[in-house]
Amino acid sequence: MLGSSVAMACGMGALVMPISAHATGFFSHKDLFGQGRPAGTGGVTTISGAGGGGVVPWALISGYGASGQIGFTAFYTNFTTANYVGNAYGVSAGISNRVEVSVAQQNFSLGNTGPYLANVLGAPYGQPGSPANQGGILQDNAAINQDIVGVKVRVFGNTIYQQHTWMPQISVGAQYHHNEDGALMTALGTKASGMSYYLALTKVWMKGLFGHATLLDFTLDATRANYNGLFGFQGPYSSDTSYHYEPEVSAGIFLNPKVVVGGEYRSMPQNQLNVGPVLSQTSAWKDVYVAYIPNKNLSLTFAYAMLGHISGVPNNNGLYASLTTSF
Repeated sequence: MLGSSVAMACGMGALVMPISAHATGFFSHKDLFGQGRPAGTGGVTTISGAGGGGVVPWALISGYGASGQIGFTAFYTNFTTANYVGNAYGVSAGISNRVEVSVAQQNFSLGNTGPYLANVLGAPYGQPGSPANQGGILQDNAAINQDIVGVKVRVFGNTIYQQHTWMPQISVGAQYHHNEDGALMTALGTKASGMSYYLALTKVWMKGLFGHATLLDFTLDATRANYNGLFGFQGPYSSDTSYHYEPEVSAGIFLNPKVVVGGEYRSMPQNQLNVGPVLSQTSAWKDVYVAYIPNKNLSLTFAYAMLGHISGVPNNNGLYASLTTSF
């Protein structure tokens, strides 16, 4: 949920800007790292680094590089609930408005729930020196870290320039997650690394709801991740090794050329970890947001995120803020 609002806002912003003369055609060498696409057409950045909404990747390619150009983005996202604090940051490159490559890192602080999780795991996992507790993994304010590398390819469609048709822009993507806390993942009975794949369909209507630019995205995620990989991939049983196909939806409407409001929904897999339903009771992630996009180089988003159950702790709702810069 973290970055969800943010990205959405950006994606819509582009729609209300005039189409740049550099959007198509030949670019001289000095334009290689230009910003030929309209503002907002790359979305912002998800918590996993892909261009799109805060938690849902879109079919849009990050940055503002048009055909023959390369555009870059960098982002930072923070969200805070009563029990957890999360931070995510990373960079991405959009190549010729066709291919996107991204790298991100997530830091997830367990707050005061580390000892609770150790107790849930039980002996010997909750004891000092046990696999789950090596290095104080399950102490107060302990943090889980994961690295994510992603790639996305626009297959066909152009959500901005094809206003005459209902056909959306369609992209496919893949993300490799590596959790740095292998001892904890082993204790949970999960894998520290895993792949996720997605198909994203994004459509923008320049004259949408009430005459305002409106964006709608549907993404289908194929994954075995627990909490987006923060608690590893799949579970210890044969029934946990199959990919889960989870629907994701984003929507946004521009109140004016610089302010967008909207929301996101992301379904989560229900993998049965070796501690039973306590950790596998995963809620869908939801958020509502407002984003401010003053120009191509900057967007700022605030959201109220509803993450539900995380590692057995319910009602993880809180505030999210994200900053995305493009260059």
